[in-house]
Amino acid sequence: MTEAFIIASVFLSLAVLLVPLANRIGLGSVLGYLFAGAIIGVMLTYMAPLIGFKSDELLEQLNHASEFGVVLMLFLIGLEIQPSQLWRMKSTIMAAGGLQVGLTALLVMLIAILVFDLTWQMGLAIGLTLALSSTAIIMQTLSEKGWQNSIGGKASFAALLFQDIAVIPIIAILPLLAMSTNSAHQSHEEISHGLEIVSYLPSWAQPFVVVIAIVIVYILSRFLINPLFHYIAKARQKEIFTTAALGLVTLIAAIMSLLGISPALGVFIAGVILSESEYRHQIEADIEPFKGLLLGIFFMTVGAAFNFTLFASEPYLVLSLTVALISTKALVLFMVGKVLKLKKIEHALFFLALAQGGEFAFVLLTLAVSNTVLPVYYADILRIVVALSMAITPLLFIFYEKVLLPRSITPDKSELPDDEINEQNCVIIAGVGRFGQIVGRMMQHNNFKVTALDNDPNMIDTLRIYGWKVFYGDATRLDLLNSAGIENAKVLVIAMDDPDKVLDLTRMILQHYPHIELFVRARDRVTAYQLYNLGIINVFRETFESSASLGEAVLKEMGLRAYQAKRAKLLYQREDELLVRDLAQSWQDDKEKHIIYAQQKYANLSEVLQNDVTHHIEEQIDLGWFEDRMNKSEN
Repeated sequence: MTEAFIIASVFLSLAVLLVPLANRIGLGSVLGYLFAGAIIGVMLTYMAPLIGFKSDELLEQLNHASEFGVVLMLFLIGLEIQPSQLWRMKSTIMAAGGLQVGLTALLVMLIAILVFDLTWQMGLAIGLTLALSSTAIIMQTLSEKGWQNSIGGKASFAALLFQDIAVIPIIAILPLLAMSTNSAHQSHEEISHGLEIVSYLPSWAQPFVVVIAIVIVYILSRFLINPLFHYIAKARQKEIFTTAALGLVTLIAAIMSLLGISPALGVFIAGVILSESEYRHQIEADIEPFKGLLLGIFFMTVGAAFNFTLFASEPYLVLSLTVALISTKALVLFMVGKVLKLKKIEHALFFLALAQGGEFAFVLLTLAVSNTVLPVYYADILRIVVALSMAITPLLFIFYEKVLLPRSITPDKSELPDDEINEQNCVIIAGVGRFGQIVGRMMQHNNFKVTALDNDPNMIDTLRIYGWKVFYGDATRLDLLNSAGIENAKVLVIAMDDPDKVLDLTRMILQHYPHIELFVRARDRVTAYQLYNLGIINVFRETFESSASLGEAVLKEMGLRAYQAKRAKLLYQREDELLVRDLAQSWQDDKEKHIIYAQQKYANLSEVLQNDVTHHIEEQIDLGWFEDRMNKSEN
């Protein structure tokens, strides 16, 4: 027991240290877990014998626990795959994922047979295993970089969706490949698997067991589980709901194990069936923490099983196979991208993102070894190759972002010459996005002409279609502002999206054109602090007015009279504006003291607002409708 506690503490400590570090430097959490596991593997190999630890037994126990993490992950994948959504995306999924998995598996199998002289069963197992990519690394990176909604990102998602679905039939196929590779002279005792019912059946009857198991899971999921969760939900006890969700997964996994079928197959099917259930999101939220922890342990056990001795003895073979894997998958993905008619830069994202091996490869290789489809030596080599290909993936993304993406920016969009400005107006608006457009329309509707500037060609083209006269150019350039008539203008509205550019332009105007009245957009409180510290009086937080108006509407819905809600809104706006101006100075002076000061001020603000509610609750004069009168009365 002491050994288990020590190993568990080492596992968790290394995970806490290395996973955030791996995320911070862009490698992703999966590689963080693998690195932590690799360190543990070295420790168990060289240190455990010295203190009497039985490292093999401990790793075997951890493997059993971590396999349940994979089962939970497949269940959650099933919950996310709604049949109706799959049907709508069927053409994209089949084109992006079906072609990629099929061609990669076929090409790898041919290489395994022709180059390495393996059997077709071994070649097919390797091909199907290496055809999969890392969902964890790819989706995390696409989300962090904001590429998930690009054409290449959507194509990558479609391919990964197909791969996640394909894992299930691959898991079902691997034991069938083992049947053909096992010797026909094996005794009944040699093929027996203890409690597995299927091990006592003849080989011709075993495929029928798969169908029976799927029918059982379908009946359980379709007709029994929803009523059960409905009954449990009435109790309103979250821990019972969580217990039921975990119990569902373990029950189905146990049934599949008894029938000699991969538990992952059953729980995946159950997840797909339950994906249309009203309890889907609750089940997913309850299981997610357990899945994350156990899956992390799985990747750490994979890292712990990393065979450094084998890598040291066969470095050229491992590195050659890694390069061959990435090159082969990139070639296949390049051809698939041509079929999908992706543009050059989106094409590059597609085939670079998916060119590595995936986390499911570790699961499938373990399954292939346990079913005697692959020798342990081959599986160990392939584990190292997959891990290295995953470690290289962040470098491929960096190459795409730093080298390929900048070259894809077309000159006609990024280097357009500034428009020639031939008008001189009293109002200049720098930035006509969603914020500046409203200001411009109000000026025009009240017969004030404006000179509008923006450096987004797409936005300018759109506005010109609707009759706007917008000039292209960078408003932070003095020569452009001179052309726009900044010398004779009365007001400059700075409404650009980028807070840094807003501050740069504000400083430049204060230095060169101090006579101009500035009205400046602040994207958040920090930007507002910086603007107030520059001496700007007219600072407008972009969501402040709309949020306060929404709060007023909610107060009326909650039963307050219209004038009470209006008064509450106006008082809050006035007090919060004064508070932001006050906090700006402390934010500039000392960030740590600023937090304490802000907490005190917000406590005072809450007291002021509550006192106002108590004081004016019976007030007959409707000051809430008159902002000026309220401000005067409060002063």
